[in-house]
Amino acid sequence: MLELTVRRFRSRPPTASDRVLGLAIAGGSLRAVVADGTGRILGEAAEPLANLDAPAVLRRLTQLADQALANADLAHVGVKAVGIAFGGPVDPIRGLTLLSPRSPGFEQYPLAALIEERLGVPTVLENDARAAAFGEAVFGAARGCQTVVYLHLGTGVGGGIIIDGRLVYGASNTAGEIGHIVVTAGGPTCSCGKPGHLEAYASEPALVARVWEALLLVPNDPGHQLFTSHCTAPRLFEFARLSPTIRQVLDDTIHVLALAISTLIATLNPDAVVLGGPVAEAGQDLLEPLQARVRQFAYPASLRRVRVALAELGRDAPVIGAVALALART
Repeated sequence: MLELTVRRFRSRPPTASDRVLGLAIAGGSLRAVVADGTGRILGEAAEPLANLDAPAVLRRLTQLADQALANADLAHVGVKAVGIAFGGPVDPIRGLTLLSPRSPGFEQYPLAALIEERLGVPTVLENDARAAAFGEAVFGAARGCQTVVYLHLGTGVGGGIIIDGRLVYGASNTAGEIGHIVVTAGGPTCSCGKPGHLEAYASEPALVARVWEALLLVPNDPGHQLFTSHCTAPRLFEFARLSPTIRQVLDDTIHVLALAISTLIATLNPDAVVLGGPVAEAGQDLLEPLQARVRQFAYPASLRRVRVALAELGRDAPVIGAVALALART
């Protein structure tokens, strides 16, 4: 198994003099950052992820890596390792991407080996949600914690689990698929085709769709004057102050999210549960009622030591996680 831990390194702990490269194909964009051993970004480059196939994405990503290195006044030889965060399922042992929801050609694609060949330095590949979890544990809201659950609430609901400092993969590399925890016996259908999964409630598209469906049943609700099909989750939390219907949908969402988190707390006994992604950008409007519900539902003995917190790295979490992964390989 991969030796990626938040407290053990191959030779020595990284320092400010170390240089690594973090790459991300996630969240609709391509990013490359050069960082030191403290996670400080020294140079970066980014662009939107256009509708390109895997070889074209590889070319653009290596060009962005060159730009980031130039912006940091470095060449490839000055970098010790590369970490890649990929928005889709991966095989981190073999360095393969398995599927991309945005770009064709990433089926069984040897991305880590190709990047390593082009840049000439050791390269590690990870799913973007797991990378974000690792980044939050090393540099973010879960610094100093050894058992961490990270939930990414975005286009879907993903996550990562760290136990005793180690990323958990599971028998088929699906550990951390928190969006597929069953929170109701029926309910809306998840993207995987099964009913009642958390993702069908707490992903941003699901949240927007459920708000619209609820508003259709209440024609006189003030939310009709506020809502558009392009609403973001943070805007919905703002609108909930004026719309009882929107407030009820958000309350239901917080309820099922608290059920899932309480189950994870009882099962894994983490130091921290960290919420990231676009839905978590609602901030305290989400966090405070969620913390109250978790206190209501969670097993008291496990609840005593856990923090439920917002991610600190924000939308940088996958690429900073890639940096942390690279540092763990040095």
